[in-house]
Amino acid sequence: MAMIINVSREDFLSALSSLQNVTGKKGTIAILSNVLVETSNDAIIVTGTDLEVGIRYTIPAEIMDSGSITMPAKKLFEIVRESSADLIHLECLDNNWVKITADSSSYNLAGMEADEFPSFPEYNEASLVAIDGALINELIDKTIFSVAAEGESQYNLAGILVEKEVRDGDKNFIRMVSTDGHRLSMMELERGEDLANLEINNTTLIPRKGIMEMRKFCDGLDTVSISFEEKQAVLKSAQAILIIRLMNGDFPDYRNILNGNADETFVEIERKALLNSMKRMNLFTEDRYNAVKFHIEKNKLILSSQNMDIGNAKDELSIVYEGEELDLGFNGKYFADVLQVLNSDTVKAFISSNETPCLVRADNEPGFVSLIMPMKL
Repeated sequence: MAMIINVSREDFLSALSSLQNVTGKKGTIAILSNVLVETSNDAIIVTGTDLEVGIRYTIPAEIMDSGSITMPAKKLFEIVRESSADLIHLECLDNNWVKITADSSSYNLAGMEADEFPSFPEYNEASLVAIDGALINELIDKTIFSVAAEGESQYNLAGILVEKEVRDGDKNFIRMVSTDGHRLSMMELERGEDLANLEINNTTLIPRKGIMEMRKFCDGLDTVSISFEEKQAVLKSAQAILIIRLMNGDFPDYRNILNGNADETFVEIERKALLNSMKRMNLFTEDRYNAVKFHIEKNKLILSSQNMDIGNAKDELSIVYEGEELDLGFNGKYFADVLQVLNSDTVKAFISSNETPCLVRADNEPGFVSLIMPMKL
């Protein structure tokens, strides 16, 4: 039978908007730029995938005739977005054409057979564990900025490592770690019994794109059901399911990297003052390296940067520091990235020499640590 439905514009638009990043790229498989729309009882199921990330939304709808069809995701989204109607009417015609009616406007959109669309991955419903959506987003926000860009570094650095650890018998921690080879960020949070039944394999690597979709998926949700299976991560809410194919490969031994940097000499400084100063220094750094010079002496930090074409900048900040004078170089953008995701009034930067990494910590955010490699100026 030909599909005929009425669906709320607001609900339909929300689902189509969330699918744009998954269906947006033009690839070798034409149907992946389409969304699958199929009927189910008193609802439609809207699905998009790029074979790495798959999202499925269930939307209440009036079903006059059941059926299924795929339509170009971008064009369908644009039609619904520009409409002012409360209801969108879809009717399948011959040869996979779809007539879309919204108040006085009507459109004919060329679709493709639903049978050609990839099947949605199966998952184990019993392994899903309900946890706080804000917890997932805090872990992501404090690690995603140091994920390697695709094609820039090793393949296994273009994602985030997810781990679970049980301490003291009953304390369950969930942790995310990322690195691009020049910096490393780690965030962990304890959620006790909430995480007791969550199973995570030793090397669970989620690709950057999947992490970004997780962030959007969890935004605004009080709770989300999540599981990490052998080859995929699954997130589920009342209206939607997100499935992400996990990466293959090993992640660097970050524990040895962090343990190899003893917390001895540190600079304590007001976070916002350092962040604002770093932004000013970055105005005059060379674009590729963003090199900022740190001159540290007793209770004083002098930052400077130089661009051979446009000039230089210098700033002086009050700090708490009792060690020897140091001259160091760091990527100013890396420092700004770390400072922007923290909430503390002050931060501590553990620095021992111009050849060892800098560890950034904040006393009231004990689960977080970031490591930044030095630069030779």
